Amino acid sequence: MRIYFLCFLLFSFSFSFFSQENKKNKWKEKVEFSGFIKYMNTTSVVDLDSLITDNLIHNRIRFKAYLSDKITTVIEMRNRIFYGEATRLNPSLGKQLEKDNGQVDLSFVSLDRNPLVIHSILDRAYIRYSEDNWELTVGRQRINWGVNLAFNPNDLFNAYSLVDFDYQERPGVDAVRFQYYGDDMSSFEGAVQIGNSLDSSVIAGLWKFNKWKYDFQFLAANYFKDIAIGTAWAGNIKKAGFKTEVSYFQPKSKFFESNGALSLSTTLDYSFKKGTYINASVLYNSSGISQPLNSSNLFQTFIGDISAKSLMPSKWTYFGQVSGAFNPALNGSFAVFYMQGINLALFMPSIVYNINDDWELMLTAQSAFGELNTKFQSMGSGVYLRTMYSF
Repeated sequence: MRIYFLCFLLFSFSFSFFSQENKKNKWKEKVEFSGFIKYMNTTSVVDLDSLITDNLIHNRIRFKAYLSDKITTVIEMRNRIFYGEATRLNPSLGKQLEKDNGQVDLSFVSLDRNPLVIHSILDRAYIRYSEDNWELTVGRQRINWGVNLAFNPNDLFNAYSLVDFDYQERPGVDAVRFQYYGDDMSSFEGAVQIGNSLDSSVIAGLWKFNKWKYDFQFLAANYFKDIAIGTAWAGNIKKAGFKTEVSYFQPKSKFFESNGALSLSTTLDYSFKKGTYINASVLYNSSGISQPLNSSNLFQTFIGDISAKSLMPSKWTYFGQVSGAFNPALNGSFAVFYMQGINLALFMPSIVYNINDDWELMLTAQSAFGELNTKFQSMGSGVYLRTMYSF
């Protein structure tokens, strides 16, 4: 019941503050409520004799209240219902989902009865105070410091993978964040993700500025057991976008005795006049591996635990994407990841049809090919059909 108790406290605080500060204002001008509900059917294929289906009902509720001209509170809850063969074959799914990596446990499994799992989590729950040129945010929030699309070594707080396409909002982090906005597109921010010790905490600062028509940023941090420094820039080479991120992680316990880990990504992208968009990215992970894993579960290497220090397990990873609109209602994309050395590729074609402003239909697939026992072969595919209604 802890997740509902926290919701009650946050809503009660918001409403009481709202009633005291804004008695003369209309409710709809001070409160925003939105969300979506999605149904997705998944068919996983290892070979023609092995088809596994699963079903997911995915709901998101967003609540935003302007308590005053300077104070805003945001609560967002993610609710999911898993049912089907894949759920039945993973009896530990409920326990995996209930684990909350934040400092405050806001994850709750209300039903775990094979083959049905119901899970809820608050992935946004914060209060923000804003002045003319600074703001302070406390609570579960998303802190995104990356500039690239596919790989973000600067994203110390919220590293993620594009392979997880059904979670566009991305996870949040329990943190305190201060942002100061200066002149000439410059800014400074500091953020603290508090753990039980310094080695389980992230304490970081970020400085941004614009020079020579490029956006630059520099960061320094206590990143769990490492000291991290990094930089990034984003600009153009003629009409093509050019972005680079790099972070270096040095262990604190052996600061002068061992080499650290370097994570670097660079991107070129271009938008054509008719709307077609292309993106080419490369990621270098100095601590990555360069030989085949010889595992029958290579597909999981794309969606396992990731961090800014190790966004992909391979030393070199390449990404390419092309996307565009066939007409105003129909959009398509094709993306591919390739891990050099591990010799693993993932193909992701997708098509989205916007039925109207509220309804959307998506069909996408993920197909992995890798080297197993010196043979390059299919490692499995997934086909996803999703209907979404937004409100």
